[in-house]
Amino acid sequence: MKPFFISLKKINAMRTFILLIITLFAVIAWQSCQYDWVESEPVDPNDTVPVVTSFSVDIMPIFNTGCNMSGCHAPGGFSPDLTLANAYNDLFAENLIDTLVPENSVLYKKVAPGGSMNSFSKKNDYKTILSWIDQGALNN
Repeated sequence: MKPFFISLKKINAMRTFILLIITLFAVIAWQSCQYDWVESEPVDPNDTVPVVTSFSVDIMPIFNTGCNMSGCHAPGGFSPDLTLANAYNDLFAENLIDTLVPENSVLYKKVAPGGSMNSFSKKNDYKTILSWIDQGALNN
């Protein structure tokens, strides 16, 4: 019969294995308890979207400060012409407005976050444009 004891070598190997398992579980537990802090941006009362959005009062100032002021979307520049005399007609002539599904409007998509013209507009301009289209995109 074999003696009933475990060699010292096996005990050390088992201790090392158990210590490794405990360390692994501790690292996993520590990693799973991390939290990424998200700080909200302060609310600017000037960034609100008007209840009734007007083309001349709310939309044209967006075009004047970000689109046609530099000459990009002015007469002789890139299409559409977003000057006061031509903006409304050009937006519809080039099918940039979808009043049935406003979120599909090309104008809205270009100015919204991720759009190619977003960097040329203010923070909430895309919301104002969407509101105007939602309200029927009137020439008011």
